[in-house]
Amino acid sequence: MSQKTTPPAEDIRRQRDLQVALRKLYGRHAATLIRHFYEWKENPEYYFIELKLDMTYFCAAFSARVADPPYHLGTILRNSLKNPGLFSCECPDGHRAYAYAYNGSPLSGRFDLGMACPECGWNEWVSRSGWRVRSEALKATQAEDAERLGALRLLHPGFGGADIRDLLRNLGVPEVELVLPPLEHRVERTEMPDGTVILNDTDGGSVIISPDRLLTFHEWNGPDGLVGREMARLAGFREEDDLHGED
Repeated sequence: MSQKTTPPAEDIRRQRDLQVALRKLYGRHAATLIRHFYEWKENPEYYFIELKLDMTYFCAAFSARVADPPYHLGTILRNSLKNPGLFSCECPDGHRAYAYAYNGSPLSGRFDLGMACPECGWNEWVSRSGWRVRSEALKATQAEDAERLGALRLLHPGFGGADIRDLLRNLGVPEVELVLPPLEHRVERTEMPDGTVILNDTDGGSVIISPDRLLTFHEWNGPDGLVGREMARLAGFREEDDLHGED
């Protein structure tokens, strides 16, 4: 009976750094990908490039996703192009911009969309109301594409999407713009209006600190991620803050 092995911590760190860097690369070139969508959408290796997008909303002990992963490049952009009333806006130059990434709050109904204009390259985040209707639209598009992907994998076991850099090269993006910058380890601190603090570690893991200073271990994605008091100290909490709860 084989035993499950844990990848070395350094390998996991490199994988996470690569995922974050590729997500930033995707955002930078979203306008180009939308502009040429109908040129590459029929190539399944490009259509099913997997994106590590952040679609999870956290608030205290509550979390919700716009939709469950995997998130595929073609699915995200096709969803925006076929639902312009939900996933597009007018850019400052009067062109139509489309969403390439989204998140938001199901509690308030706010929906945040990363928008890119295929005409002029404008790229900004905007907020709208209507979290639920947009979540349902994306899930419907995912369900349609899941059937196509399932059929592909029956014919080609082990099928997987290409590297997004290969697609961008084919679209004429200069090699110098495809170089991925190194990422530094950090803990990001978000303070909510009710006094709750959320700490996110780029090496994996999240900690929620409630207003009464109770630590709650929320999620952990890799053995190098900090947890509990260690993460809290790195984020600026001191011993005298009297944090209690999970380590």
